[in-house]
Amino acid sequence: MKTERIFDTDAFTDTLEVSVIECRKSQREGYENLYEVITDSTIFAPEGGGQKCDEGFFDDEKVKDVREFDNEIIHFLEKEFALNTKTIQKIDSSLRFRRMQNHNAEHLICGIINKKFGYDNVGFHLSENYDENNNLHIEAIMDVDGPVSAEDLKEIEMTANLAIAENVPIYAILPTAEEAKDIPYRSKLDISENLRLVIIDGYDVCACCAPCLESSAQIQLVKIVDFMPHRGGMRLTLKAGIDAIEDYIKLHDDNKGVMKLLSCERGNCTDAVKRINEKLTEAHEDKIALKKQLTVMLEKELKEKIQNAGNKFIVFHAEGTDEVQARILVNDNIGSADKAIIVLFDKTDDGFRFVAGKNGNLTDVSLKDIAAKMREGLNARGGGSEQMIQGSIPGEESEIKAFFEGLN
Repeated sequence: MKTERIFDTDAFTDTLEVSVIECRKSQREGYENLYEVITDSTIFAPEGGGQKCDEGFFDDEKVKDVREFDNEIIHFLEKEFALNTKTIQKIDSSLRFRRMQNHNAEHLICGIINKKFGYDNVGFHLSENYDENNNLHIEAIMDVDGPVSAEDLKEIEMTANLAIAENVPIYAILPTAEEAKDIPYRSKLDISENLRLVIIDGYDVCACCAPCLESSAQIQLVKIVDFMPHRGGMRLTLKAGIDAIEDYIKLHDDNKGVMKLLSCERGNCTDAVKRINEKLTEAHEDKIALKKQLTVMLEKELKEKIQNAGNKFIVFHAEGTDEVQARILVNDNIGSADKAIIVLFDKTDDGFRFVAGKNGNLTDVSLKDIAAKMREGLNARGGGSEQMIQGSIPGEESEIKAFFEGLN
């Protein structure tokens, strides 16, 4: 290992002068246009353990990626550096701090779950997404290998926030293999060398390669925002620190808007929504009943029109109906009529939507041919089968009726 890893024990040094000890054109897939730079020491933590690498610069040159290969930390840059060049490393310390808040909060939550239930953490990553305003949002997603109830998660979350208020130390140690034998710790992997443990005093000891905070108070706040069963255990999503505060502000503002719309007090939105939902359900049931009544009335009117019409094509405006009702009117009447029935519905400023059908006895009428003629003569849109077509027709009802009268 050629590079001193400053971040292993010091996560708050964000600027450092280093010396380049190796620089070569990368031959690795995806990095062919970059140089691999190795320095005598580094504050850049590489990607690993479910977390992205640090972001920053060598002087004014942006670091494109940082990876660890064969125990060596490699910085990928577009610029070639001569050997022994002195350069100033500078990392994005605010980004690192937010990542540490979420990552250490995950340690705290999983440590408490492990102590309470004996469950292990079997998966973890920090999710980073940018919104439409290019604002970054971070959350920690972790899997534990056993079930946890919603009530237990509330208790675990409260215990974690009490631990944050206690301001207990957080630190990393690099024990030898011999020393590690006497230290009980959590680990997803069997690590035999270069073991690094992150300790939250009294709450957790976990193998981890990422930079860590100095105290639990620096986490500020942790909130479990989602949980679900996953592969026999649980998948938890949490936000911590700055990200939890931003999330709370967003939810607070959203809740104030809902309170205003519902004219309810803080904390009563759920009951208000339940009452509105009950009213909407009643209104929906009333609407269905009225639609059924309307369909019965229209069907009676359509049957009379069928009986009195001598034409092959019957155009019927079913005012106030939707596609389902229009289909019912067509399907319920084509069986007893050797005619093509065109039901117009859903009137707009541009025209109508339509459903048209016929029974098999009307062999001299092809609805596919009719659809083509409607596209040509009425600028209609749509199509279907020989037995049924549907779509939309621009224009007035009188124009549509005149078109079909011309086809009789």
